[in-house]
Amino acid sequence: MTNKLKNRREIVFIYDVKDANPNGDPDDSNRPRLDKDGINIVTDVRLKRTMRDYWLSRYNGAKGKDVLVKKFEKEDGDLFSMADLITNALNLQDNVKEKSGEVKKLIRDEIPKNYLDVRFFGAAITLKGANVSITGPAQFGIGRSLNKPRVTTHTITATFSTGDSKQAGAFGETHVVEYSIIAFPGIISETTAKETNLTEEDLNTFWDGLWYGTKELNTRSKFNHNPRLLLSVVSKEKEFQIGGLSRLLRLDGENYSEIKSEEDVTIDIADFMSRLNQYKDNIDKIEIIEDDLINFSVDDTNINNLGDYLTQQGYMIDKILD
Repeated sequence: MTNKLKNRREIVFIYDVKDANPNGDPDDSNRPRLDKDGINIVTDVRLKRTMRDYWLSRYNGAKGKDVLVKKFEKEDGDLFSMADLITNALNLQDNVKEKSGEVKKLIRDEIPKNYLDVRFFGAAITLKGANVSITGPAQFGIGRSLNKPRVTTHTITATFSTGDSKQAGAFGETHVVEYSIIAFPGIISETTAKETNLTEEDLNTFWDGLWYGTKELNTRSKFNHNPRLLLSVVSKEKEFQIGGLSRLLRLDGENYSEIKSEEDVTIDIADFMSRLNQYKDNIDKIEIIEDDLINFSVDDTNINNLGDYLTQQGYMIDKILD
């Protein structure tokens, strides 16, 4: 028996990146995205792609755990469109327009059931005669680095011939951050979960996708991504959320550009704890997974394990992926 999602989750996800490109900007020669203050930015689209790629690899299209938004080639090499994917998934015929209402209901009922990414993130399904917008209960904001990373450029060469000389390869550039520690805000809404029938049992696949999906990024530009903290504040009341938790995390110290590895990181959570304590009576529990390489501090007191510290502060703790 499945249990519908009853409580809202407010998420803080922190990972770090060393000598890689967290999210290239196509309008800036694919350099890592930086705002005007030198803060590294990662879009929610990039994070969702990480999760989808992991689900594709982990579940290999298993029933109820397939991924809708993916590159899928036809025999002639062209990519399937959204309309192609939906038509094939639901075995639709050519008379979609004449049965628009019936097809829309079928899409809303069956597509979230079959596709994990739609169950979490929703989808804008464009099908002639039956366009459907499904709102997903799981959403992320923009990820922002806690430090101001240095961006370096390296010249690279390809081993294939350019055509001008059989001896020559092509030259190019790759742009990476020396070290960036990035905090993502997120939410899973129990209200919107009704639209996609998201269940409590589905959450393990979500945590899997965030934590292990980040670990398994292994392309040249995405190598050396490591998850450091995944924390979920579970509310007691429907439609309650604290808001802005990731913005309350600070690096302890001022030399943000001098941080070169996780060994240099201590995250000040004094403001974060103050906000949690302000709404403690509204919090059912805190779900958490963390590694042991990031330190935290509160009022100059070092904390080696955030989960243990939260337990000492009187919060009910559930270990994620334990």
